[in-house]
Amino acid sequence: MTPDALWKRYAAIWSLDADKRGSELIACLAEEVTYCDPNGLIHGRLALSDYMGEFQRGVPGACFSIRSVLHHHDRSLAQWVLQGPGGAVLQTGTSFGALAKDGRLQAISGFFHVASEEPSA
Repeated sequence: MTPDALWKRYAAIWSLDADKRGSELIACLAEEVTYCDPNGLIHGRLALSDYMGEFQRGVPGACFSIRSVLHHHDRSLAQWVLQGPGGAVLQTGTSFGALAKDGRLQAISGFFHVASEEPSA
């Protein structure tokens, strides 16, 4: 899977129901994945799946889309946008990913852009 396809597939997981997330998490994330954003540090697919469920309860109907991906040496940066159910932009950000040897995401760090400092697309 290309880095661009990996990030797009991973972003889509954030909108899936819990019963559909498992196989997609396995496809995109290394077994011992870590995820970090300003809210905390998470270890493992199951914990990340639970976090995704909490996110969905807090922002129902929202979805992430990937604007762009930069990649080299098993590391990548993904620019993303979070949109509400009506398409309004709720948040933009950048996520850093380190890839495992098998090409899945091993470590993800998410950064949220401040509205007045959002980069242009």
